[in-house]
Amino acid sequence: MKKRGMFLLVLLSAVFFSSMVSAACMLDVSLVNQDPYPTVQGESVKLLFQMSGVQNPECNGAYFRLEPGYAFSFPQNDGVRTLSGGTFAQNYKNEWVIPFTLNVNKDAIDGDAQIDVYYSPGTGPIGYFSKKFNVTIQDSIADFEIYVQNYVPSTNIITFQILNIAKVDVRALTIRLPTQGTISVKGSRTNIVGDLDSLDYTTASFEAIPTEGEITLEISYTDIVNVRREIQKSVVYDPKYFQDRIADQKSSPIMTWVIVLLGIGLIVYWIYARKKKKKMIEERRKRMR
Repeated sequence: MKKRGMFLLVLLSAVFFSSMVSAACMLDVSLVNQDPYPTVQGESVKLLFQMSGVQNPECNGAYFRLEPGYAFSFPQNDGVRTLSGGTFAQNYKNEWVIPFTLNVNKDAIDGDAQIDVYYSPGTGPIGYFSKKFNVTIQDSIADFEIYVQNYVPSTNIITFQILNIAKVDVRALTIRLPTQGTISVKGSRTNIVGDLDSLDYTTASFEAIPTEGEITLEISYTDIVNVRREIQKSVVYDPKYFQDRIADQKSSPIMTWVIVLLGIGLIVYWIYARKKKKKMIEERRKRMR
């Protein structure tokens, strides 16, 4: 019983002391910067906290602890920071700047992810305060669907259709055809497309001769946090889908000449019929005289 009573006395004394210090030492914490904003899954984010009030010598230093929550993790160090008593009083500074670098988990959900901070006067967590802050996460990884839109054998021009199926816009989109057995590129292998919004599409054309099979394309783009990314996509080229177009293209010049000759023939017949009619009218007039 005596030991229990001593424990309660010490605990009450600590709480009382903490409340007295807290009343004189008014600390506050704010999140002043997030870089990048928004951050993305699988990358790292730099957070900069600022604690005010530490210049008061009655604080006798400060304690800070960060709990990253489900969306983040520490790369190496833990989340505890301590400030020795009297440091800021001697240097006449008013805020304690506390930087952190966190890893963003790959399965983190888009939106605001919550983190918790705990802080107190002194260098130990006695009678601490707590605050919640939000770190904004947005998925910047784009994805695309690729189709062969057209192939013209007479010009060796193949056109690919690119659809941005992600929720994010991309900038400086570039399509490249690497060396491969299913397509022989005659001109440039790179086509700079430009910007492409989410759920929008564009086209890229190349001078090349494809053969039946899978064609690989290298897609490069700049994401919303200015990171250059690259992915590969494949599309199957089947020549049978373009055979009718080949036949149409071969027959098109013949049909054109047929139409031209037919037009010339109609003009010649119209002129001949007009002259013949005029001649008949003149002969009839002569008879009437």
